[in-house]
Amino acid sequence: MRRLSGIALILFVLSFAQNCREAEAVSESPFDKEAQSYFIDYLKIDTSNPPGNETTGAEFLRAILAKEGIDAKLVGPDAARKSVWARLESGSSKPALLLMHHIDVVPVAEKEWSVAPFSGEKANGYIWGRGALDIKSLGIAHLMAIIDIKRRGVPLDRDIVFLGVADEETGGKAGVQALLERQPELFKGVGFVLNEGGANITVVDRIESWGIEVDQKVPLWLRLTAKGEGGHAAMPPPDGGATRKLIEAASAVSAIPMRTELHPSVETFFKSIAPTKPGKRGQVLSDPRRHIGTPQIAELPYGLQLLLRDTLVLTRLEAGTSTNAVPDIATADVDIRLLPGSDPSDLIRQVKQVVGSLAEVEVLLSGPTAPASPVDTELYTALEKVLRSAAPKSKVGPMVSAGTTDSRYFRRRGIVAYGFSPFKVNYYDGATVHGSDERIRIRFFLEGVALTRQIVSSFCARKAA
Repeated sequence: MRRLSGIALILFVLSFAQNCREAEAVSESPFDKEAQSYFIDYLKIDTSNPPGNETTGAEFLRAILAKEGIDAKLVGPDAARKSVWARLESGSSKPALLLMHHIDVVPVAEKEWSVAPFSGEKANGYIWGRGALDIKSLGIAHLMAIIDIKRRGVPLDRDIVFLGVADEETGGKAGVQALLERQPELFKGVGFVLNEGGANITVVDRIESWGIEVDQKVPLWLRLTAKGEGGHAAMPPPDGGATRKLIEAASAVSAIPMRTELHPSVETFFKSIAPTKPGKRGQVLSDPRRHIGTPQIAELPYGLQLLLRDTLVLTRLEAGTSTNAVPDIATADVDIRLLPGSDPSDLIRQVKQVVGSLAEVEVLLSGPTAPASPVDTELYTALEKVLRSAAPKSKVGPMVSAGTTDSRYFRRRGIVAYGFSPFKVNYYDGATVHGSDERIRIRFFLEGVALTRQIVSSFCARKAA
């Protein structure tokens, strides 16, 4: 083949890229265009928590549902932090399916982004914006699934409940917890929950394994508050003041040894993914109990290693207003994640003991312990069937999350809750969650929307006699 000149090569590449874009535009269905448009508009709504302002997002979703003839309402005690709820009735007494996502997102450091974080910008085959992966994409996938069922008039074998909820990012007290305690009728007959929390291993554009989250670590968030004599920095107090006390208190807390342990849910998870990992990594995963506490554990990816121990990290420090003024007060926030099933009270006592009189210890969040969701259920079976059909060579297995989600509130009440992501996500894109330049590949988003429609229809549609 004759070698192309530099200019010819550039023209060829540009032409090829244009043809790809044209082909993509031609193949995109009206339904896909609609889903993409809703997603971009949803990303443009700033629901950073704090403060939340989720009502704006809830109103957006309610308007779409109302346009489709689906009766939806805003729920929750706080006018500025409403959730949106809707229910498709089936007339069946079978356990209902709850499709849940959270409207709020974590705040952004705008200067660290290469695009405006609430623009929903389309560029380089991606849609960019805070919430693109966590978790407005899932919300739109759920939304389009029930819109599809409504439009097609699909007879249902069980009710479907849609919930876009407030306040997940700071623990759920003003969201799911408030709704379950104050408006339990919203969840009447719900036996299954599909929520965020699952993780898939994507190699280029192929799913290697689907992780269905059945258990998670227990969150414990603390705030250390040190107080002291403030004033001019030229006349510092003898004890160094609030900032010095806070540093000493934070150092003492950071030095607390973290427990290492193999929880049964983690052991099951590791063994389920062992066949997908060759060599030493697969050997460790297939028999983690034999390797825990040995150097071989270092063969595992860091994210999996974290499932074998409690973690503690300082995440937020606040003190002072200027360099030449000693502050009266200084605070530090501590994010602790305990192994599944742990009782946070033991570590709270330990923190208070090492801090002593240096600082006050406030509990910001102490997650309820909850049992793992079982995998011998009709929903898990339905997920396995659809996922193996969508990616025939892929593995499907239960997983444990190092993070925490609103699923724990339902598991504590005996309701089966699975964390599941219908999207392919490469590791370098996944790293943008809670970080800068959060984004999702457009093709992966649309494929995930289609997959969600298939899952919901398969599980909830009435079977032909």
